[in-house]
Amino acid sequence: MTSEKTSEIKARAKAWRDLMIQMTATIMIPLTIAGMGLYYTRWQQNVNDLKTMIDLVSDDKPERQKYGVAMFEYLLKNDKVPVEFVAAQLEYANNSSDPQLLGAMERALTKAAQVNESVQAVFTEAVERLPSRVFVTVMNEQQRACFSKLLTSLKDNDQAMITVPSIALAKWDGKVNEIRAMKDEDVPKAEVVANWLRGLGFDIEVVNLSNRWDGAKKVRPNTFELWFGNKDLPPVCTGKQTAATMN
Repeated sequence: MTSEKTSEIKARAKAWRDLMIQMTATIMIPLTIAGMGLYYTRWQQNVNDLKTMIDLVSDDKPERQKYGVAMFEYLLKNDKVPVEFVAAQLEYANNSSDPQLLGAMERALTKAAQVNESVQAVFTEAVERLPSRVFVTVMNEQQRACFSKLLTSLKDNDQAMITVPSIALAKWDGKVNEIRAMKDEDVPKAEVVANWLRGLGFDIEVVNLSNRWDGAKKVRPNTFELWFGNKDLPPVCTGKQTAATMN
């Protein structure tokens, strides 16, 4: 084969390669632009959906709020609510004047977690950012007043780390004071709260209910019960503070 023939074949091959590159570019550029447009459109729609959901949940009208919670559940099921938004919404509900809002949002999260497994991890992480919920049960009014004193006696930063939805009156045969954790992973946090109270002279034990009560599985993470037993009240509640408790 002559050198001229070889050169001609190489020239044709190069021309075909150039043509293929141009054809590919001609096809891919519009597809890339279309793909970017579709991504931006979906991203913008997600942002709009989140904004609509937030506006509805924070609305004063119960019917609009209810619709916002339903939208919250729908977006969760479809992985459209980042953990930061979940945490912010739960914190808003936790501080809302409407006592039913937090429960409604938690039920939405629970339902979404049954459909989308990743929601449970988001739920747990978001709840960890909230103050610990402590439901208190006392045997009498004296114990109720005592817990109020204990709460106000905590350091400001410790006090900010817990919220007390209710102080209920109930009888039980407990001889000690207990703080009950519902999840294995919440036991260390229960110990932290218990140590705060022990520092005020309140004798309290940590109890893990995760394997002792089936209902514990249905309780949201970072939730605790504090039960007053028949123990003597601490000095801070009786006015007989010792030097240790005063320090």
